[in-house]
Amino acid sequence: MSRSKGLLFALVMVLFLLEGTVLKWIIPSVWQGNVAVSTHFTLVVIMFIGLYYNRHLSLFYGLGFGLLHDIVYYGPTMIGAYSFSMGVIGYVCGLASSRSRPNILFSMFIITMGNFLFEGILYSLYRLFQVTKDTPQWMFFHIMLPSVLINLLFALLIYVPLRKWLEDMVSQKPKED
Repeated sequence: MSRSKGLLFALVMVLFLLEGTVLKWIIPSVWQGNVAVSTHFTLVVIMFIGLYYNRHLSLFYGLGFGLLHDIVYYGPTMIGAYSFSMGVIGYVCGLASSRSRPNILFSMFIITMGNFLFEGILYSLYRLFQVTKDTPQWMFFHIMLPSVLINLLFALLIYVPLRKWLEDMVSQKPKED
């Protein structure tokens, strides 16, 4: 494993740990009464990996860190929902950028749609297996929309440094036949 891939893994691991520990305390408790904000910063970085580096690595990271989410944070609920969702979203983001070099508008659009799709897949799986009985409208306004907005803000904050880092990784990657 190259040094840059190791650092990328370390970044995603730190974000994974922050999601379950510190970030839950940063979100104001007043918001938690009306809405449920879920930070999915690892998912945002996984989507950036798909957009700017490699869809296969993004799929791998999505499956791996999604499974960690399932086991560590959501174990009693259902195993596999996060793994499946993150893997699919990471791969789809890689497919979306395969034809042209994405700019900031395209990237933020893909990140936003990826977050909505992620939340939609999770809701559908939870609804299918009767883990939740909430209506789609309630889920959209009280969970999906606030979560997507927080994750989009994070994506905007890390866009420039992460994009440059991933593009440098691509330029240093040996050409495959």
